[in-house]
Amino acid sequence: MILPDRKPSMQESRPKAAAGGLVRAALAGAGHSLAEAFANLDRAPEIQQITRHPQRKLIGARLAVKPEEGQGYWDLTQIGEDVYVAVLNFAYKDPRVEMLPGDGLIQFYFKLCGDLTMGVSRTEPLRLNRPSLLVYSQPAGLDLQEWTAPSVRERSVAITLRPRFLLENFLSAVVDAPPQLQALISVSPGQLRYCQLPLTTTMFEIATRLVDNPYTGIISLLHTEALTMELLCTAVAGFSTLEHSPSKEYSDIDLRCLHAARNFLMKHLSPAPTIRHVARAVGMNETYLKRGFRAVFGETLFAFSVRCRMQEALTLLVREPRLPVARVAEAVGYSHQTSFATAFRRHFGICPKDARSPRSRLPGLLNGASPVTRIVTSAEGAEP
Repeated sequence: MILPDRKPSMQESRPKAAAGGLVRAALAGAGHSLAEAFANLDRAPEIQQITRHPQRKLIGARLAVKPEEGQGYWDLTQIGEDVYVAVLNFAYKDPRVEMLPGDGLIQFYFKLCGDLTMGVSRTEPLRLNRPSLLVYSQPAGLDLQEWTAPSVRERSVAITLRPRFLLENFLSAVVDAPPQLQALISVSPGQLRYCQLPLTTTMFEIATRLVDNPYTGIISLLHTEALTMELLCTAVAGFSTLEHSPSKEYSDIDLRCLHAARNFLMKHLSPAPTIRHVARAVGMNETYLKRGFRAVFGETLFAFSVRCRMQEALTLLVREPRLPVARVAEAVGYSHQTSFATAFRRHFGICPKDARSPRSRLPGLLNGASPVTRIVTSAEGAEP
């Protein structure tokens, strides 16, 4: 599915300052690439425990979360010139926003727990709040944003690599790769491609061992390198499994209906449609719709509807500063302002009126993203 949208300029979409960002902002400043962040490991004052293994071209370091900002850390490992590994184990007190400039790399994001959202397009942010594997390719010159929910423990492993590394070490040629993986390797200029797969039990166990690395020093680096390669093996094999998986669970007609339901929820914000209303609009049984929507898209119809309405509410609050909060609430399907304020605070971590504050970081979430290609499979989003 391709979602047309406006490509933001670097000046327009970058956070105003490094404060409130994530690992890239902390190491290299807002708007810098992952490679630039890793290149600063030696110079960043926040870095702890730098370790090197020259023979295997490994370097590792820990970036601790400041106590006043939350708790936890990032464990960062670079393998040669082509692979960057970030182990996430943190909980920030406030929402954090980071701009991700396109660098032509592919990321395998193994989600164990937490609540992180990627702004893959202005109308359709991708929320990752359950175990899953997200694989995406981001062409150079294409910028995205991601943000974390407040006070939520994030445990994940992000393996970012150059496409050539994947080809040279895991595939004999692009044509030999499963179709979904081919699409990710063969990046089209100006379009983000992403695919969300189930996180299998094996992936979950390996990623957990990476997060809970019991070693230190050089042994820790070797442990990380070994488990990184094992995780990539399971991910590439997972694409092959998808290629041969049964397709009768969700037929083409079923998938079209489910996507129609998603589009319907995106367009009908007030009044908030009921499940019966959506089912009738797309011609699908209510029970099958609920089950299929969660399996394919990884969240319930209600959760997706709330997320769309909250994003629209944020847009109205920031871009229509004179519009009363009560009117904003009505525009996104809330009859009572107090109910809207509760839902908004639960979603973004602050009150609606505070979103208009000059100090708020939420307006940065409104910057448009670029066109997106989503690689949809019948097994996508299924429980492990």
